[in-house]
Amino acid sequence: MRKLFYALAALIPAAALVGAACFGMVLVIGARAATVCTPTGFFRDAINLTAAVIDPPGTYTAVLNASPCNIGVYYSPGAKGTISNSEIYGANYFGVVNNGGKVTIKHSFIHDIGEMPFNGTQHGVGIYFAYNSGATGSITNNRVTRYQKGGIAVTGLGDSAQITGNTVIGLGPVNFIAQNGIELGAGAKGSITNNNVSNNSYTGPGGASSGGILLFGGSCYSEALQVKTNITGNTVTNNDVGVWSSNLDVDPNNPGNCLWPTHPTNNYMARNTSSDDAVTNTTGAGTFAYQAAISDQGNGDRIIDNKMCGVGYTPTTTQPYLYQIDIQYAVNVTVKDNTTCGVSSNQDSHTATRQAMIHTYASILR
Repeated sequence: MRKLFYALAALIPAAALVGAACFGMVLVIGARAATVCTPTGFFRDAINLTAAVIDPPGTYTAVLNASPCNIGVYYSPGAKGTISNSEIYGANYFGVVNNGGKVTIKHSFIHDIGEMPFNGTQHGVGIYFAYNSGATGSITNNRVTRYQKGGIAVTGLGDSAQITGNTVIGLGPVNFIAQNGIELGAGAKGSITNNNVSNNSYTGPGGASSGGILLFGGSCYSEALQVKTNITGNTVTNNDVGVWSSNLDVDPNNPGNCLWPTHPTNNYMARNTSSDDAVTNTTGAGTFAYQAAISDQGNGDRIIDNKMCGVGYTPTTTQPYLYQIDIQYAVNVTVKDNTTCGVSSNQDSHTATRQAMIHTYASILR
């Protein structure tokens, strides 16, 4: 897991990568033994991360206070299992890690994952399918809240997950870290459908914005392109960028710049509802906020039948880099049948020429 910064000489948006109801679960916390933290052999930040539970057989159903371990439940390469109707909290790196196994995570409540108090170090993720590990499975109907860096992240070639029906809630506007709600990137396969994602908003320095739902890939990220991914039927609320598909390649004529890729990405964003009732970002466009209901950098992507609304995505003379749909760095994109507060909105939310501007994108999770 690394924090990645690029200073670009083009207007490229910043890719940054709670309390209680548990979907009808009845969770009873009684007396328990002290948590035993066991090394996993899974390293991050030169640390052999420890876990409270490793490779539980069958279906794991429990209340797990994982503090002071780095991971709540860890699945090793080749492991199989299911987490269902569980509550997992207290780990500082990850709630659940699937490191090359086949794992189903459903109807569970995962919360308070990160340092206490939360800070800007780039870890603290509720559910993580480990980067390039070949992790597969599904992530459905969970509630993921109070995470430090991200709610759900599936990244890397060979990884695959259907991410459906989850409620993912960030910390709201914070100045110490750019959170992402759901992240799928670097060539992972899967889809993101019918989720509710809210309150991922960055107010600090460094040229970053938070994403509610984020795809990323391309040589500017030193990664494979993220292609043929469906983002459909989601409700995203009060995120700097509601739905964000960011595939960027290094410009062969100017290696200091990044541009849309020459290879088609063909990502599909349809029937999503994105709203934001405030301008809270400060540096996503350099000295300005960058917020968008939908932002697309790619080749051949489709943006169809989405609904967008809110002052957070409405440009003004003092906040020019707010968008309903930002496609300034996309080519061959299809944009149709979208509405902004009930009015047709099938172009950029304002016309703006591509202009030279130092911009950063940061904080993707591998």
